[in-house]
Amino acid sequence: MTIPSSIASIATPIGCLLCGPCLDRFGRRVTLLALNVPFMLGWLTLAFIPSPVSTPLLYLGRILTGLGTGMASIPACVYIAEVSDHAWRGMLVTWPSIGISAGILVVYILGALLKDNWRLVAGLSAAFPIITGVATLLVLRESPMWLMSKGRDAEAARSLQWLRKSGSKDTPDSIQIELNSLRAEPNAADGTEASNQTSDKRGVCESLALLKMPQAWKPLFILNGYFFFQQFSGIYVVVYYAVDIILQAGVSIDEYVGTVLLGVVQLLAGIGVSFALTRCGRRPMSLLSGVGMTVCMIGLAVYLQIVPNGSETALQHQQLSTIPFVLLLVYVVAGAIGFHTLPWAMLGEMYPPLVKGVAGGLTTCLAYLFSFAALKMYPSLLQLFGGDAANPKTSSSEGVFYFYGVVSLLATLFVLVYLTETHRKTLQEIEQEFVTRPITRGHRKWLRD
Repeated sequence: MTIPSSIASIATPIGCLLCGPCLDRFGRRVTLLALNVPFMLGWLTLAFIPSPVSTPLLYLGRILTGLGTGMASIPACVYIAEVSDHAWRGMLVTWPSIGISAGILVVYILGALLKDNWRLVAGLSAAFPIITGVATLLVLRESPMWLMSKGRDAEAARSLQWLRKSGSKDTPDSIQIELNSLRAEPNAADGTEASNQTSDKRGVCESLALLKMPQAWKPLFILNGYFFFQQFSGIYVVVYYAVDIILQAGVSIDEYVGTVLLGVVQLLAGIGVSFALTRCGRRPMSLLSGVGMTVCMIGLAVYLQIVPNGSETALQHQQLSTIPFVLLLVYVVAGAIGFHTLPWAMLGEMYPPLVKGVAGGLTTCLAYLFSFAALKMYPSLLQLFGGDAANPKTSSSEGVFYFYGVVSLLATLFVLVYLTETHRKTLQEIEQEFVTRPITRGHRKWLRD
């Protein structure tokens, strides 16, 4: 099963690149509908694989689910950011990440309950994209911002009326004001008005050329940097290898119980941060997250260095075994309130409509490549610092956690210097700030935000 999992990870960036042009050309609603297809086909393929297991079908199922994961990485965040009121956007844009955490938790629970029936787990998983696709088709309306970018003003007005629950046949003044704000786009970097109406005719090269605009390349640099530090600070590595890490410290826990517990903690922390973001900005939450991750990783490294033969010593002093376990749980919480959640949430906020699809596709593609590299790098790092992934109970890996602690510290400094605050700002205000202000936070006006 290891090789098919790797194939799914490799297929995910391809899904990201496919999603970007689809998002720009066909709209948010159509893309949200389309991404359910590879998920449904992939899970059904895995569910109905005959015995003995057919390796090509196993690979096909994993490739399809990997493509679906990549295609699902952008549209929901973009759609929510575009249709929600800016006062509630901070909370709502985190819900796709909460949904992912909830989905992971559901699969963890199904895996714990149906340990020997992975086909049934796959079949039950296929129900979710089917339900989601039907709900999207029947309920969801297209993003007014995207419709306005295509010159379909009348459809944009109807969509916005539906979103704001206005039953009037005439366009209310408040909705007309909002439509006017969507129509008013900041000028391009050279001072000329960017033409949204011709976006359907733009090729890939023309779309990539738009990334030279300051409102495009600045958020591209910031978000790609944020995702780089997210992955190499060890967030996903700790979740994937949590059982080995706990065993190394002498904590005795069933691997299924451990993964479910981590999934519950991550989900609850994600829900908590969604409400916190209605009052707090992205920068304070990201800084708090980075500091918490740094302290926990360095604390875990210090513990493993001070307590020799961690697993054996902890068996004699049971109270010691709670220290690394608590540090891991706090680390998961610290990651969930910032680095694990916010980069995905800001995908829909920071990119302007002209490049939202192509820039979002590039960013998520790189994010999944970073994730793949970070996960594959962990065993090599463990070996480099004198550990042994095959024998976690007798292995010593404090050097790995010092490494993640240092990267978390660098991540915190990156956020401090570069991350733009988007809290309670309209998408037009965010875009205009990238046009007029420097990329670093050293500017005095930015420090007062």
